[in-house]
Amino acid sequence: MNYRIVSTGLLAYLFFCHASVTRAQVPEAPVPAMEIEFRYVQHYLEQSFMDDPRYARIEALVGQNRCDVILLDKTTNREAFYSTSKPRVDALAANGADAYTAPIEFTTSSTIDSYPLFLIHFHDRFGQEVTWQFVVGEIVPHASPEVILHADSSGVTLLYAPRRAAAAAGTTLTIARREYLPESTQSNEALAAFYATDMTVSQIFPGTDLWHVNSTPADEEQTLRWNLSDDGGRERVFAVNQVSDTEVVVDQIDLKDPDAPRVLLNVVHVNDTYELRSLSFETHFNTLWIFFGPSLPFPMRQIDDKTIVTFTVAENEQATVASGELEVQRAADAEHLLWRFDTPSLVRDTTFETGVNLVPGAREQANCDDKDCSELP
Repeated sequence: MNYRIVSTGLLAYLFFCHASVTRAQVPEAPVPAMEIEFRYVQHYLEQSFMDDPRYARIEALVGQNRCDVILLDKTTNREAFYSTSKPRVDALAANGADAYTAPIEFTTSSTIDSYPLFLIHFHDRFGQEVTWQFVVGEIVPHASPEVILHADSSGVTLLYAPRRAAAAAGTTLTIARREYLPESTQSNEALAAFYATDMTVSQIFPGTDLWHVNSTPADEEQTLRWNLSDDGGRERVFAVNQVSDTEVVVDQIDLKDPDAPRVLLNVVHVNDTYELRSLSFETHFNTLWIFFGPSLPFPMRQIDDKTIVTFTVAENEQATVASGELEVQRAADAEHLLWRFDTPSLVRDTTFETGVNLVPGAREQANCDDKDCSELP
């Protein structure tokens, strides 16, 4: 076993430090220029409404001993996230989300007719009282689960819902003493107010992440790990676990987030550079993929360029959940991506920007005292 670990480490080290590749062509860390969440949700509730002066949609994600509520603020086109979990709020706030810790009261029970009943009560950040009583109708399994998309200034959200139910009679939402009933639509009533169980929520967050590179494989050649941290307290590790002649599979590990999915990066060696061919996220036997073509470059020193990359999003048996184009711009250990969605039609022409900036670790910072960081070997 030890021999195999050492062999894998040596192969990966040679992969990233090929003799024909200069130091400037090796990524400082294999960090994708995007922050993506992939989460399993036991119970999900949603209701859209038109007449409230501030909000247009409410969502609730309910699990064991935990409840999160999301309100779409139509005055800013941003989502306000409320949770009983402070670590959850801190993680979202680090991504630039409007997130707040709140003492949310929630109970589950049944109606006289044995329909599931959820009751949620809390106050928003403006002090308005929110009470939501949701009665679940008949649950309908779907042979081909639908993926529902939301797009606003908080990013793009994908809801993979294999089992759904429309809201039943008795469903009411009250905000600041104003009552809203589920709105019926002839085209698809379930989308106006619906319940889903055993689903996943994927979200691509806009904004730029700032990561401090604390250590790299160059520090300890057999380690094959990159250790990163940010100012919000997050700690992330990238560790090589598989190697071939032209590809490396890298694990992305979030040390302080027990709910984080397993994230794998498929890194390829192309024209003396290292690029990201695909990302995969796994949780509760569900998998989300993002494929890039051509491969997506990583942030690199002394590299200033622009390129166009296409992307395709898939989940489980859904081969094309969404697709579009990325405009990639790199400049000195930083990378920014402008996302443009082509499909589905619901989010067509949606655009937003993600990015990552890498700050050299302590070893390299010390070298910068004597010379320009751009000249580091």
